[in-house]
Amino acid sequence: MSQRSRAARRLKTLWDDLRAGDPQAVHAARKLTRRAQAELRVADAGRKTERAWRDLRRAAAPLRDHDVAGGHLRDALAELGVPEDTLAYFDRTWAERRAALLARTDWPGRPPAFDLHSGWKGRARRLIEQDGRKLLRDGEATLAGDDPEQWHAWRKRLKRYRYTLSLLGEVPPVVTDTLEALGRLQDAEVVLGLLHADPDLLRYERDRLIAREEAARQEARARVRELFPALAEQLSGPAEQDGEKAGA
Repeated sequence: MSQRSRAARRLKTLWDDLRAGDPQAVHAARKLTRRAQAELRVADAGRKTERAWRDLRRAAAPLRDHDVAGGHLRDALAELGVPEDTLAYFDRTWAERRAALLARTDWPGRPPAFDLHSGWKGRARRLIEQDGRKLLRDGEATLAGDDPEQWHAWRKRLKRYRYTLSLLGEVPPVVTDTLEALGRLQDAEVVLGLLHADPDLLRYERDRLIAREEAARQEARARVRELFPALAEQLSGPAEQDGEKAGA
């Protein structure tokens, strides 16, 4: 039985807000592109449709990354007890950076809707099992080291696995908990990259901010390693049948 893409339906309702740069719409659209990516894996909608959704994800990424980094920096400044005028200055300059970034954003056209045709659940289950085996194999190697690029690549593959799982039902907590820790790790990497790339950015608080994010990075890695045995059980198991035959 065919099913219309949920990502495409939801995107239509927030398209105008997205193009206006609304932070919540940018966040929602970024998540929808991840769901669409999972749906497209089982939909056979064609390369043109796949490229359209990919282009939207790439267009929204800089704004979303800016918003996330700004949120973490502001929380860190507040936690460090900086004066109110420092917070106000940060808010103003970060908003100016965002406005400039939005002005440079070249939004693509709205991606087309598409259908998930008969048999898509069976395809999803097979992909979940394939992804699980690869994530398990690569995870052992990734978690044994501290290479940021390897961790980031593994996180992206786990996110794809998570969104494919969500097509069939609830996502196990161990998957979402691991992704939450990996997300904090990536946020720390982004903030550290900003601070190291721009010595003038928050120069008077820079050393304390770097120390905070380096500690957060270590804590996030430790949390992922702690969760990995339980995650490995999930990754090595069969995909849920959702009450249907595998070829349904």
